[in-house]
Amino acid sequence: MIAIRDFTRSSSFRVGVLLTTLACIAIVLIVYFWRLTSSDLFISESNAAVNAKANALVTLYENLGIDAVKSAIAKDTNQSSLSAKNPSPSFEHLRSFVALSKDEQVVAGNLASIPLVLERHKGVNFDTAEIVITRPNSSSRKTLRQALMREDVLGNYTLYVGRGIDDLYSAQWFGKTFSWIIVVLLCTLSILSFAIAVYVVNRINRMSQTADKIIKTGSLEERLEIDSNWDDLSSLSFVFNQMLDTIESSVNNIKSVTDSIAHDLRTPLSRLRNTLERIEDDQLREDTTQEADNLLNMFNSLLRISGLETTNKKEGFCNTDARAIVEDVVDLYHPLAEERNIKLSSQLENVTMLADPNLLFQAVANVLDNAIKYSSKDSMVTVQLTSTSRHIVIAVNDAGIGVGEHDIVNLERRFYRADGSRSSKGNGLGLSLVSAIVKLHDGKTWFVHDPLMKGHGLGVVFCFPR
Repeated sequence: MIAIRDFTRSSSFRVGVLLTTLACIAIVLIVYFWRLTSSDLFISESNAAVNAKANALVTLYENLGIDAVKSAIAKDTNQSSLSAKNPSPSFEHLRSFVALSKDEQVVAGNLASIPLVLERHKGVNFDTAEIVITRPNSSSRKTLRQALMREDVLGNYTLYVGRGIDDLYSAQWFGKTFSWIIVVLLCTLSILSFAIAVYVVNRINRMSQTADKIIKTGSLEERLEIDSNWDDLSSLSFVFNQMLDTIESSVNNIKSVTDSIAHDLRTPLSRLRNTLERIEDDQLREDTTQEADNLLNMFNSLLRISGLETTNKKEGFCNTDARAIVEDVVDLYHPLAEERNIKLSSQLENVTMLADPNLLFQAVANVLDNAIKYSSKDSMVTVQLTSTSRHIVIAVNDAGIGVGEHDIVNLERRFYRADGSRSSKGNGLGLSLVSAIVKLHDGKTWFVHDPLMKGHGLGVVFCFPR
């Protein structure tokens, strides 16, 4: 039995899908951010700001003259310093600059000398340059490896307006690198989530198959395979195996006690029966010996069931003509059915299976004996033997007193007898023995309520694998 047949319905798969969906959303947002940083949007805005300031000063010169330009530059640089609460800004904070020069000397602005261009970089939308600037009232120099700068001639003066964009390029590089790292991590997370989901589902199915094998075979020697020790399922498997050890020990102890009782009492019962044979009263002798025989049969059945369940011996297995076995059982019980005026019919296919002929005969005989015993006169019993490509099915159906639907689940229990059968002779071990025989053949026993649609009756179905 596979616990999770449809992988898409498992909780592990759903968690994996959730994590993958969240990872995909994050990847989309990161790619958008990456595209944003790669599109030079911020650099374009800086370039537009430089051009806007330069155009404003050029327009001011054309309308009011050079003195108005000097006044505007002085006011602008003074306000910038005050807004930063630092009248003498350091080079670490000097990004934008403006300078008005005449005869190679700066007459206005926040630079001590005109910018020295070391190298120009040609761009698609705008050009940049590597320049060296000097701070006012200082001999220290600063190199801007990436800077936007515009030069305009205002009569005898030259106007320099620019901005360093090293920090923008650094942020762009950091954004790209960080985005790729996050994308790789999210993809790895998605793959790991699915891998863990597959691992969990496979482990659960393996545990389910082992448990199902224990249920079908009744063998408590099966154990869950433990191939790791890092996950919770391995810890669960270890605890489950310990539980199976305890259950196996308890069941073996109980069976040992039952077998010992049955074995030890069988001999004194045999002696008691021999003693009862000496009773002179015929009726009393017959009653007492019959009770002794019933007890002996009960103990023999217990020992037989125990042997089938514990030893699991298959030395007597061979290729068996199942139809011949079932026909022999039907022929054996035909006279009994005719005596009670019960119609016994059979539909048998030619089927060969690997089985123990004696045990198969006993199983079918026990079920057919019950069907005839608990059927009323003028009733009907059918025996069917069919096969498919994967299974062999033997069914014995009757229209007798049957059992209640709530009693069907208990029919394989030892000593269990339904209320309707307590008035008849029996010890409640017949179907237990049948169940043990069927399990030995790797088969399964099914009970069907009212199989002949008469309002009552019981059907017993044996299903064996090919």
